Amino acid sequence: MTNQRTITLRLHADAAWITMVQGVAKQCGAVFGLDHGKALRLTMALEEILAYLADLTPQAPLELNLTPGASHVDTTFSFAARDADLWAMNITACGADCAEENIQAMGLLLAARMSDGMDVRRDGANVILRLRLDRSYPDLETRLAERFAPRGEVLFQPALDPSRIKEACALATALYPEAVVPRAFRTPGKVVDQILGGELSGAMALDQGGNVCGFMTWSPRSATSVSFCGPYVFTSERTVVARGLTEHLVGAVARTPVSAILSQLPTEDLPREDVELLGTLPLLAADGTPCPMPIWYRGMREDNGLAVWTHPELEGFLRTAYEQLFLMRDIHAVSHQGEQVAGRSVFATSFQPEASQALLIPMLDGADASGTLHGHVQLLLSEGYRNILVHLDLAHGWQAALAPVLLKNGFQPRVLLPHAGQADVMVLQHAGS
Repeated sequence: MTNQRTITLRLHADAAWITMVQGVAKQCGAVFGLDHGKALRLTMALEEILAYLADLTPQAPLELNLTPGASHVDTTFSFAARDADLWAMNITACGADCAEENIQAMGLLLAARMSDGMDVRRDGANVILRLRLDRSYPDLETRLAERFAPRGEVLFQPALDPSRIKEACALATALYPEAVVPRAFRTPGKVVDQILGGELSGAMALDQGGNVCGFMTWSPRSATSVSFCGPYVFTSERTVVARGLTEHLVGAVARTPVSAILSQLPTEDLPREDVELLGTLPLLAADGTPCPMPIWYRGMREDNGLAVWTHPELEGFLRTAYEQLFLMRDIHAVSHQGEQVAGRSVFATSFQPEASQALLIPMLDGADASGTLHGHVQLLLSEGYRNILVHLDLAHGWQAALAPVLLKNGFQPRVLLPHAGQADVMVLQHAGS
């Protein structure tokens, strides 16, 4: 469903429309809450993308949508493109040297650098290019905190009070290691907007005196899964509060179609009795300090099984994971058997600079997949990214068939995430990152 405040333009990929798009972007940025600097970045990014599309698919119909989110502005370009043209989308993870080889794609590189997030996905013959500009929020002031004894009984409720949400963000940031606290907690106003805007859900623990005793957040990961951060406990009665928060999460999710709860940033306070360890990602902090991240899972209803695809080289890992989780899956083997594939491959990239992490998601298979992947990895390593991951959605046989390319380029299977995509998602990590 389209947001009622969405501004939609239907036009053609023609540089003659740049002036009009600039005006719309500038006005929408102001109306949708971006400050002057962010509105200017939005205007410049849309100019670059339209110029890029005018070269890529001249005069092709395209649709531009600008939509205000709870804490950001989303911009999407929807257009049709040939497989051969999509290779330039790799420029979002490519450097200036690569862009110089394909001058028309330099604008896409500039747009990616000006945004707070850029991704590309394919839906049949249609391509959707999404750009995100976050609103500006003041940073949290550094403070010291100590855990306290609660006043009377602790009760649990949805996190809806802005003052208490901001207090919870401040306490979590003060009491927990940076690696397990979402970056957004350092701008509490953003978390308030996300929760009240419905993009994020939260549970709050309060004692009889109204003090914030604990906090936990979660958001959709796919149509049938959610991922959570926490629980964050601010009292000396850590076990009781942590269990109450996780039970509140389970109760809220039980009323939805969600089949799986997965951890995103779990803390040491997470009760282990009702969750299963899927595995541990051996991540590194930005300064190189080891920062292993356990991935926890809880099934929410009886699993009736799924059909998934795997390449023979990863079948052993996959079967072991399913046996440990007691999940019913129809596993189908897939591999390239001489059929023709597109000449050029595409890997979409999303970045988390604060975590020194980059995620590659296959968008289009191609004969040059190994070389393209190698280029992505080399650039990311040169830019200092210590954690390079790939997600394979096992609902798609062509993604599973990329296993030899991934293994050849130094990726290793780490964790299987049930229901994290259209089907289950396999997480691979580059061994040299």
